[in-house]
Amino acid sequence: MDSPSTHSRRAVLTAGLAVAGGSLLASSPGAAAATPSQDGRRADTRPRGGRYVDPRGPEVAEAESKRAFSGRVHRLHLEARKARIDIGSRTVDTWVYGDRLPGEVVRVTAGDSLSMTFRNSLPQPTTLHWHGLGLRNDMDGVPDITQRPIRPGDSFDYRFRVTQPGTYWFHPHVGVQQDHGLYAPLIIDDPKEPLEYDHEWVVVLDDWLDGVDGSDPDVVLNELNHGRGSMHGNSGSGEGHGSDGGPAHASGGHGEAAGHGNHGTGHDSSPGHGTSNSNSNSNHRDHSGHGSGSAGTAVPAWVPPAFPDVDLDRFVPHVNGPGELGLDLANKSLHEVGLGNLPLHGMSATAAAAAASAGAASRQAARASRGARRDDGPGHGHNGPSRLLKSGARSNVLGGMPGSVNYPYHLINGRTKTDPEGFRARPGDRIRIRFINAGGDTAYRVALGGHHMTVTHTDGYPVQHARAEQLLIGMAERYDVLVTAKSGVFPLVAVADGKGKDKTALAVLRTGNGPTPEPSVHPRELEGPLTTADRLRATEGVRGRSGKPDRVLTMKLMGNMERFNWSFNGYPYTPSQRYAIEEGERVRLVFRNRTAMWHPVHLHGHSFTLPNGGPRKDTTVMRPGQRLAVDFDADNPGLWMLHCHNIYHSESGMMTVLGYRRK
Repeated sequence: MDSPSTHSRRAVLTAGLAVAGGSLLASSPGAAAATPSQDGRRADTRPRGGRYVDPRGPEVAEAESKRAFSGRVHRLHLEARKARIDIGSRTVDTWVYGDRLPGEVVRVTAGDSLSMTFRNSLPQPTTLHWHGLGLRNDMDGVPDITQRPIRPGDSFDYRFRVTQPGTYWFHPHVGVQQDHGLYAPLIIDDPKEPLEYDHEWVVVLDDWLDGVDGSDPDVVLNELNHGRGSMHGNSGSGEGHGSDGGPAHASGGHGEAAGHGNHGTGHDSSPGHGTSNSNSNSNHRDHSGHGSGSAGTAVPAWVPPAFPDVDLDRFVPHVNGPGELGLDLANKSLHEVGLGNLPLHGMSATAAAAAASAGAASRQAARASRGARRDDGPGHGHNGPSRLLKSGARSNVLGGMPGSVNYPYHLINGRTKTDPEGFRARPGDRIRIRFINAGGDTAYRVALGGHHMTVTHTDGYPVQHARAEQLLIGMAERYDVLVTAKSGVFPLVAVADGKGKDKTALAVLRTGNGPTPEPSVHPRELEGPLTTADRLRATEGVRGRSGKPDRVLTMKLMGNMERFNWSFNGYPYTPSQRYAIEEGERVRLVFRNRTAMWHPVHLHGHSFTLPNGGPRKDTTVMRPGQRLAVDFDADNPGLWMLHCHNIYHSESGMMTVLGYRRK
């Protein structure tokens, strides 16, 4: 089967320029624990309270108005829906964007604006997150932070300027919906592209279980984390938590009549939120239409409900570690223990314990009820085989267990290795391959039989060209490579590292006649040197500036496989968390992986630089026991997620929020 994702260089530029003309609109902090860092600065280790930039505030609109804009708007419509999809060796019921897996490639040219009307025809609320983009904060697609989940049957208008060329993608940020098949590439073309090539292929890697013998990602998540479900609400229930702790009902599209501060829950009167909500809602009303930017252009009428910035120090007693707190409240989100609608300030440990017990019992009953009645998900039942990976699985590359899920299939562009996708070229053609790992729990080693690859970009940013025999791609990472095609038929193989000899995906390069490679093919390049991000160097134009940081945030990756209690710094995710940063700062994130598992860590809205002249990235692989310091410029105000992109880890707690403090 020939690839629909094959483009000539001329076609790529033509598609990028053929767009319609138009224009686009442009609290006092709580105490924080700190420890000395190696450069003598204080390293923040706790989320804290305070007044932070609102995702719909004037600071966000002002930052958007300063982004370069060509005057062109790329207008699209997209629908998320249930579908029956042929993946090559079988047909499965799943969820997709449009009518294909992966969703159709979206192409825009840097400097243009993207305007997408997104309709949710799924049985659950959802969002779109634009992975890797430094976009305006209110378009980032994070429920309870930048928008309410989009209800079934509703639409939402995503509109923002795109400035950085590169390979990106988009997917939901609700529960484990990504593992249902909801993902698509986003390619931002460079109007001054320096690379010369004859063809371009977009290659999306994925691990697959949805709809196979009754398997369902939500069931896998519950099996892994002992029934706690998702941290981004309970996607199976049809509603998630709103930012005020109530149901996240409203998410109307452009021009929704609900207006500002009126989304069904009455934020000003939410129990326990008091003045904080009232102040914040006033701010929302004052800044309808973003408050600044190009005049006369309407914007989606959704406004995030007020959400108090919770200082966890006031709730959790000061102990040496979360495990020493008998109630173990530090290992649960506020919503999980039933405190989403309760006052936090002045609550005693006894009262917190009682509330936690009552809340946990209530939620357990609700979860059991949802599980009993859920018949609208892709899996159509909960009687499938266990998909948990055996505890003895090991990866020498990743430094321990390779993941948690034993996927029955691994895909390239939605096809299994028994019926692989085919790419055609002529001998001597120069081919640009854009790799995207859209998997939920799998790192891939990728090689093209009979060829070496030249790595040119990672996570959208250029690197000094480096030869690669095989390339390690963690979840959510992207790599661009150049290949000069030889004569013949060649396998492009992706190995699910550490998950079993037969766990591979396959595509085929054809420049002549010959039989299709066997599904078990294992090119010798997979035995050659392995290229990883730390071996690459950024090009001069995108290197991080040197010097000491203005702020150091220490992020300890914590948790274990038995309890599946993942977190940063011992605090599992709740939407009220904030790690304070300020606009204009150079921020250093010091990651310390205290777990026996590897984690691909992703920062929203920014790119960071790896040390020693390393590449610019938005996702980095953290191996067990590893310490890594990365720097980024705080140049995009708002509230931004930091999380593990193993979706089963993130939805079990390994997420938090970096918040720009208001000046």
